[in-house]
Amino acid sequence: MTTKVASPKELIGTDSGISATINEFGSIQPSSGDYQVEWWVGEGGRWYKPESETVFSHKRIGTAPVFETRLIISTGQITATTWATIGREVEEPSVVTEILNESNTPVALAIVVTPFGGIERLRVEENSLVIDESSQITIDRPSGYYVLQEELRDLENEIFNGQATKEVPTPLRSRKKNATGALVVPLIHKSGLRFAITPTAKKMIEPGNLPNSSRVEAGWGQRLKTGATVRLPTSELGGSDLKGLVDLLISNSTPEATIRLAAWGLADDASERIASADPNPQWLNAAIELWVRHRRVEDFLSSTAIKIEPLVRSLGKGDVLGQVSTDGLVSLLRALGEDRAAGDLERLNKGFPGSPLRPFDDLVFESSEGIQLLTKSLPRSWYGQDFELHGLATRWGNLGFAVRWHGKNAALLWEIEPHGNFVPLITIPGLSMEFSTSEPEGETLLTSLLSKD
Repeated sequence: MTTKVASPKELIGTDSGISATINEFGSIQPSSGDYQVEWWVGEGGRWYKPESETVFSHKRIGTAPVFETRLIISTGQITATTWATIGREVEEPSVVTEILNESNTPVALAIVVTPFGGIERLRVEENSLVIDESSQITIDRPSGYYVLQEELRDLENEIFNGQATKEVPTPLRSRKKNATGALVVPLIHKSGLRFAITPTAKKMIEPGNLPNSSRVEAGWGQRLKTGATVRLPTSELGGSDLKGLVDLLISNSTPEATIRLAAWGLADDASERIASADPNPQWLNAAIELWVRHRRVEDFLSSTAIKIEPLVRSLGKGDVLGQVSTDGLVSLLRALGEDRAAGDLERLNKGFPGSPLRPFDDLVFESSEGIQLLTKSLPRSWYGQDFELHGLATRWGNLGFAVRWHGKNAALLWEIEPHGNFVPLITIPGLSMEFSTSEPEGETLLTSLLSKD
């Protein structure tokens, strides 16, 4: 059995959730099975495995969960681009990898499946490796050579010594549940190949029919139009840029992650998650946070909207109102026309008036008195670098601010669209202890902490 590679992993997925993880070597572990898919490159008499090489690079190439791994060989480079998408042939997402031979010579490409928790059955069908009759790896052309083995070491020896067979091997059943296999394909220079990992074995797919990475990137860009605009020098103070919001969208839904989506501008996504969740006090708190940050009554009125009654009932009869924001719930009930329930709750005088959550990390803190920008001292590396955040859905209203530098001093620009007539007190202790304002918008030159050093 193969030991899992202890390397950082990043998420690949769609709206349906996480489809796989990918590590820094471009190896993919699909969610549909406990195995890993790797790609090895043969050039001349040598085989390259990215995890064994030192000359390679790996990065996320845009906002969407699309990743690029480049492997340097003696005559050029091999580039692999990986993403997840849903096609017409299979309802569940497939993970697609497109490999381009950018070198000056032909190479051999081996698409290899290695087991972690155990693969009992492995067989070849047309252009696919079928794994335990539950998932498949399919290439976009007939494979030139095949290898099925009980042990990864034996598979490596066959491939590296040129012993892969042209004949389709008989299906392999491993008593040790350690089956491994590979499809080996010649790839001429300046040409490419696509393979897909699909969580079903009932229907063969055509990898070439699946949407390409540029279409996936465009789709996520459209999806994130309402998200906050974030331009920060580093992530030292936290925050959720568009990449972070994508990762939240494809991750497992939790009340905390949903509140973060609402706070960073993705109210529709937050509303859908709350409406489909099983009622409990944590999801009630998420519903309240959605309301106080966006004040959209329609999130609670349509047939497919959030049902507030079962969420409130989930609190039970005990003294558990401390789990939610009483003020926020009262405001929501009044907006829904539930004045009697709101009055009863108000008379109980329980719960806390503000949110204990910090969805903006150290960039913005919301209190019952107002809003603090930059709650921690500005990192030294940020001095002299302009930065800005816009479209933050705070409990007080929609907030945006920017810092522009003039020598050692910083100019603060801010604007807030308050939910009501009251403008909260705005301070920025991480950059200036003297500044405070209750104006809804403005610009001022701060006497920053650096200028006092």
